[in-house]
Amino acid sequence: MTSKRNFIITGGSSGIGATIALEMAKEKHSFYLIGRNEDKLIDVVKKIEELDGTAYYGVGDVSNQQEADELFEEALDKFDGIVDVLIANAGVGYFGNLEEMSLDEYNAQFDINVRGVFLWIKKVLPNMKKQNSGQIIVTSSNLGLKTAPRASIYSATKHAVQAMVGCLRQELKGKFKIKVATINPGSVDTPWFDGKDVDRTKMLSSIDVAKATRLILDQSDSSDIDYILLSPGSVN
Repeated sequence: MTSKRNFIITGGSSGIGATIALEMAKEKHSFYLIGRNEDKLIDVVKKIEELDGTAYYGVGDVSNQQEADELFEEALDKFDGIVDVLIANAGVGYFGNLEEMSLDEYNAQFDINVRGVFLWIKKVLPNMKKQNSGQIIVTSSNLGLKTAPRASIYSATKHAVQAMVGCLRQELKGKFKIKVATINPGSVDTPWFDGKDVDRTKMLSSIDVAKATRLILDQSDSSDIDYILLSPGSVN
């Protein structure tokens, strides 16, 4: 069995973040889940505990520096100062032609998708460097590797994340035993799409993403996965 690890998961109240937590809870790891919906966070914590995992939660905005400071300090306290894994999963997306996007939609996407990732990587890095170990995984998108119509701002945030992670990998390489990767799925059937007029039968499942995350987490010391691109399989 893999040794027990301490996870911080942003966007952990539902969808991909919650599914990753429940997948990894089978090995009785410890989790600190961050999200905005306390009721949903409590529900995920209960499910983790039913699997004999250990879980805590914090309510807050991942892009708010003061809240990030407070949440991180609480996580450190719960984990006795050791954070083994950061899953930077919180994200938001608005879609439409470029000229139709509002400034509020632009700001929200860059705040959560880029600033939130930046803040939380900055939070965990000093501790991971001190212990000379750790794994950071950022939930990106296939639109971080390509572009598409009606996705200009969302895609721009994910391209920014890819650049951030790529530069960080180079900064760490050969100096610290810290690995950084992105997961780049196409559309995933999660509550993220609730209320939207889309065909969810042709999407990936959150389990697909969780299994790809497990592959990164379970890689050997001789491996350093950069990113995993996931596309939906053929549908009958």
